[in-house]
Amino acid sequence: MSAALRLHVQALGDAIARLGAQPGATLLSVLVIAIAIALPVLAAVVLKSVTAATAGLDTEPHMNVYLALDATEADARKIEPRLRSHPDAAAVRFVPREQALQELKATTHLAELLASLDRNPLPHAFTIRTRTSDGARLEALRAELRQLPKVDQVVADFEWSERLARWVRFGDRALAGVAVFLALAVVFIVGHLIRLQVLTQREEIEVSQLIGATAADVRRPFLYHGILQGLLAGAAAIALAGAVAAWIRYELDGLLGTYASEFKIAFVDWEITLGVATAAAALGWVGAWVSVSRELRRFGASR
Repeated sequence: MSAALRLHVQALGDAIARLGAQPGATLLSVLVIAIAIALPVLAAVVLKSVTAATAGLDTEPHMNVYLALDATEADARKIEPRLRSHPDAAAVRFVPREQALQELKATTHLAELLASLDRNPLPHAFTIRTRTSDGARLEALRAELRQLPKVDQVVADFEWSERLARWVRFGDRALAGVAVFLALAVVFIVGHLIRLQVLTQREEIEVSQLIGATAADVRRPFLYHGILQGLLAGAAAIALAGAVAAWIRYELDGLLGTYASEFKIAFVDWEITLGVATAAAALGWVGAWVSVSRELRRFGASR
């Protein structure tokens, strides 16, 4: 074994011994750091779940034109050319009431209820893809379409999904900001804990420096201590976030099951899980490096 490798093995063993020497303090510090790391992980889980739930939403500008229940297909065919010829209509799709009923049965849990009905409760409808998203023009188009014969209702149902998409994008940016803030908090926490250890071993460090130990020799076991502490905290954060996500999934399954909803909690991928643990270890290393380097400078200035 080379001398450099032996030094790292000794430093790692020293770091493990320090963690095991104070199990209570180690557990408490790991839990504090884990909670700080778990918060952005849980936020990422929520954002991923919302993004997955809204991925199938159609946010393109469009309107749904519902005909009266007594309107026939012949009435719909008379209206269709007027819809297609409108300058703000980019595309028009006719949805017969039979097709709408079949789609409703296939996409909801109401198939048995719908099958028990004596007649189809759905009207003929048109879906119009518009050329504009301007609110004033869309409102004018909606008012104009309401005047057509046999038209019962005109709904522009893309507006809420656009707002939701904007909120998801804002959530991504907010999550990045929170993650940066909590990363700094982890660095501060680890640095503070390492600083306390450096202060308690000040005499030992000064003696080792007198017999030839370099700053790197002094710093090395503390760096491994920070890495191990961060790695343990990262693993605990993933476990904590997974437990909370599982609890939320269980509660939502019971709550939303009565509403025929299929909203699912999607946990982060294993690549992100590995990245969180690696980032936690790196933050522990940074915190230890900053803290030990600062204290070593103070030791040198006090001599």
